[in-house]
Amino acid sequence: MKNNLLIAHRWKILGWILAVPAFLGGLYYMAQDNPEALMVTLPEWLTRFMWIESFMSADKPITIALLDEVICIALLVGLLLLAFSREKIEDEWIQRVRLESFQWAIMVNSLLLLAFIVFAHGTPFLTVMVYNMFTPLLIFVARYYYVLHLKPLFSKD
Repeated sequence: MKNNLLIAHRWKILGWILAVPAFLGGLYYMAQDNPEALMVTLPEWLTRFMWIESFMSADKPITIALLDEVICIALLVGLLLLAFSREKIEDEWIQRVRLESFQWAIMVNSLLLLAFIVFAHGTPFLTVMVYNMFTPLLIFVARYYYVLHLKPLFSKD
């Protein structure tokens, strides 16, 4: 069965190069109290097109931190490349593992989201929603590569 949604196998390397450092950098960034890295002062013409103009003072130049956006984009692109790149040999078993991993990711993410809706309120809930942007892909990639590469190593013993 041919799957047109998958991209070439060679993109998997770029996915790992983007996802792993972005994941570790994201964990480090979230652990910081007040991360202020990669600060950029926006030109005045650009602030007219951004929604932040209404929240900021027009008297001083607007400075924003872009490190969190860079980390999010790198993690998202890396996880998408890992999730949607073909294996060298794409057969029915790999397609089944891919489907089951996707189902697991959606189910676990939904259960986690339900729990956090009940137990998290206010600002912690917003933090949970930030994490929730990445958890389906993280769970999918983790389970897919576990079943594909690690589980066979453990079952041979």
